[in-house]
Amino acid sequence: MRTADELLPRPWYRQFWPWFLISIPLAAIVASIVTINLAIDSNDGLVVDNYYKKGLAIHLDAEALQRARNLGVEADIRISQAKHLLDLNLKTRSQQAQGRLQIALRHPTQAHHDLLLDLVPAGPHHYRAELPADMARVNWVIQLSAPESGWQLHGRIDNNQDEAQLLLR
Repeated sequence: MRTADELLPRPWYRQFWPWFLISIPLAAIVASIVTINLAIDSNDGLVVDNYYKKGLAIHLDAEALQRARNLGVEADIRISQAKHLLDLNLKTRSQQAQGRLQIALRHPTQAHHDLLLDLVPAGPHHYRAELPADMARVNWVIQLSAPESGWQLHGRIDNNQDEAQLLLR
């Protein structure tokens, strides 16, 4: 025979299903807090603050690329990780295209890795720049420009090997 205590149902807090149902929204709250912390702590370098100005600058970039085409500018870029050196051979139909050259190596996702290097003449149509020893091995976005001449070239280079090469036209 059963006693009166056995016939009474157990209190709700001693049952499995209420706790299971409570755990679902609690898990969602914990996941939301973790997501908010990640969003606050990590910097998204892909989103720019001045997106309107960047949109207007696209027209200037197109003009600079067209100017490089009109001047017949071609650049052969070689990156040597072992020597920490960037070599550039410049071909052009016009003497106007030469002068001071800059190369911007932009990390695809993390802006704090970006590099802006002034290229030093190392001979006729040959330029050089030293690279940092801790340069990341990623697919760099390259922007070669001559500020005085107003032309620029763009490309991507795979820097995962010790030697990398790119021909910009």
